[in-house]
Amino acid sequence: MTIKKVSLKNKMKTVLIAYVPVLHEGYRQLFLKYKSADLYILGQELIGEFTHLQKEIRQLAPEIIQTSIEKWGIEGDINILNKKELTGLQDEDILIVVPDEDIMQELVVKYLNDKKVQHEPLFLRWDKHKSMEERPVEVDQKISKKEFDKNIIKRLKQESEKSSDWWRRIGAAVIKEGKIILVSHNEHQPSPHSPWALGDPRNNFHKGVGIEYSTSIHAEAKLVAEAARQGLALDGCDMYVTVFPCPACAKQIAFAGIKRLFYAGGYSVLDQERVLKSKGIEIIYIEN
Repeated sequence: MTIKKVSLKNKMKTVLIAYVPVLHEGYRQLFLKYKSADLYILGQELIGEFTHLQKEIRQLAPEIIQTSIEKWGIEGDINILNKKELTGLQDEDILIVVPDEDIMQELVVKYLNDKKVQHEPLFLRWDKHKSMEERPVEVDQKISKKEFDKNIIKRLKQESEKSSDWWRRIGAAVIKEGKIILVSHNEHQPSPHSPWALGDPRNNFHKGVGIEYSTSIHAEAKLVAEAARQGLALDGCDMYVTVFPCPACAKQIAFAGIKRLFYAGGYSVLDQERVLKSKGIEIIYIEN
């Protein structure tokens, strides 16, 4: 009997490239998932191309990261990647795996645009894109269908129409013992007509970017400020908003003593949910 030899096709070599400022469980899981791949950690030469990373105070030297990872049982080689090594990778027939984050996306476009690249979707750090990413509000979601709550939101939507901010109109109110004690809408300062007289700085930014560069005070911030002016304690009160608060307003709400936050729409960016929950605030979605 003749035995026929079967030729096995060689699998394409896999290389994992990552910016690793610190080590935590997320990175460990990523490295173990590709433990047979050669790992390349961005060296200081490539990190230096991103000037904003100078503010990353947690960042360890790549050599320290390399030495630490060697104890994690990675089968492939662990290397520090600078421009010379990057040039060498350009000539190889390889599959390159990178975390799906801003630094690696820019490096791929600049140096590896003609290579086969796989972006690994996982959260490792607050990069530029994740900081501005719009996400559903993910809390231990409670939903209210009460007519009282729906009526409050209906009134606040009418209140929001008073805003001269064409980007977004928000209505908000503070409720104590079932009664509205404060109500507000977002409003341009020092005049509602400021953008029409001098222009709106928000025009220089995309949606969700540079939200602090605005002549408008947010409805929630105005409520907290007005309560302070009137000497009203917000401890234990409820706040109702037509749209989920931005990160800055969420921090003010958290430290104002609000007990429950009711909202009727919007999205979460950055850390609002964690900030609110850290102060024991119950978050409730009002279903229309």
